[in-house]
Amino acid sequence: QEEAGTATEPAAASEPVPAETAPADPAPANPPEEEKRSPYYKKVKGWLWIEGVAGISSYDPDQFGALSWGGGAPGGAPKERGPQWGFSLGTGFGGGFFLGWYYRQASYNEYKLMKTGLEFQPTIRIPYVHIMFRVDIGFAQMFQGSPQNWGLTNVDTAGVDTTFGVGLRIPIVRWMSFAANFDWSYIGLSVRGDTASSGRINSWVSGQQLAGTFALTFHFIGVRKD
Repeated sequence: QEEAGTATEPAAASEPVPAETAPADPAPANPPEEEKRSPYYKKVKGWLWIEGVAGISSYDPDQFGALSWGGGAPGGAPKERGPQWGFSLGTGFGGGFFLGWYYRQASYNEYKLMKTGLEFQPTIRIPYVHIMFRVDIGFAQMFQGSPQNWGLTNVDTAGVDTTFGVGLRIPIVRWMSFAANFDWSYIGLSVRGDTASSGRINSWVSGQQLAGTFALTFHFIGVRKD
C-alpha cells in the first residue's frame, strides 16, 4: 500500500502542468495595426491619380543654342520668369509608381510656353514621406507671342520637352497627397517666322526651364484602407 501511495504522488504533482501551456502571444497582435495607422507608415496607393500643379518658373529660350540664318542672327532672348500651372492624369498601378499624361503652361511677359506628353513618377517610401522622381517627355510650343529680340513676325514654333525632377510626396489622407517638386527642363524649338531682311526663316533654339511647383493629388480605386 505504501508503494501505491507513493505512485500517486507524481500524478498529483503533474496536474499543474497545463497552466504552463497558456500562450502569451496575442499581445503583440495590436501594435502592428497601430503602426499601420500611424503617419510614419502611410503609403500612397491607388490605380487612378488626378493631380493639379501650380508654382513659379524661369525660362531661357536660347540658353544652349540661339537663332541663326543666312542674313545673320538676332540678339539673345532674355530670361523670363512667371507662374506655371498644369495637371497630370494617369495610373499609380496600385502603389507609388505613376505613369500618365501631363500638361504644363507657363505665362511670361512676351509669350506663353506649353508642354504636354508622357510622365513617369517613381517613388521611394521612407518614414512619413515619399521621395519622388519625375521624368517627362513630350511636345513643347511657344504661343501668344515671341521674344522681341528675335525681331520676327508671324512666328510658329514646335519642339520637344524633356524634364527631370525630384521632390517629396506627403500622404495626407488615404485618397489625397501633397507634393513639392523642383524640375529642370530642356526645351528645343523649331522656329519659323518672317524677318524684315531675309523673308521667311526656319531655325532652331534650345534652352532650359527651371520650375518649383506644388501639387495636390487625388487617388482613387484601390487606395489604402487605413
